[in-house]
Amino acid sequence: MTDNEVMELSKRQQNKEERIQLIIQEAEHLFLENGFEKVQMQDIADAAGIGVATLFRYFPKKDQLIVAAAVKNLQPTLERFEQFVNEEGNAYERLEIILNHFFEMQLERTDHARFREAFESYASFVATPLPGIETYIDVQRRIMQTLEPLIEDGKRDGSFRPDIDVKVTIVTIINAFGTFGNNIMLKSHISYLEDDIEPAVQINVLKEVLLASIRA
Repeated sequence: MTDNEVMELSKRQQNKEERIQLIIQEAEHLFLENGFEKVQMQDIADAAGIGVATLFRYFPKKDQLIVAAAVKNLQPTLERFEQFVNEEGNAYERLEIILNHFFEMQLERTDHARFREAFESYASFVATPLPGIETYIDVQRRIMQTLEPLIEDGKRDGSFRPDIDVKVTIVTIINAFGTFGNNIMLKSHISYLEDDIEPAVQINVLKEVLLASIRA
């Protein structure tokens, strides 16, 4: 293969990857705006400026595209976790940074958080596992694996309690905090709450309780 042929092949591959990313980006926007069930493949093709037959070549089923959008949506969380665990400070302080980040995201109700909530609800109620869901689960696994250095540092620097299983506790803290915060913010418009126990107050209280449960 000549150098020109190699360059041409590389260019075609790059164009293909860019088109796939555009499709996923447009699909994510439509899914969030209109709901997974209502969006049709033709809608996504139109938004991406391609023919529906081309779209089906990349994603033969809509559920495959839904998972691809969910993986793209989750990827920034992996990158942020990698950043947070390498921040300065002891392990406890870095765990607090992670929870503070979640807290801010929950209060802002970002599109990132809203899409993940909608996807996980959708994926939980389908009759059979979504095609490619293993990829989404693998990103979740990698997110948790980024916490390993934090766990080991906490054992060494003494900032976590020595009488508990640190790994189990941290994973539970992150899951509990994320689930509660997202849930209470989702229901805030249909729940009566006094000013002193509004969602932001409750989320902050839970954060302090969870941090206290692991602090040395």
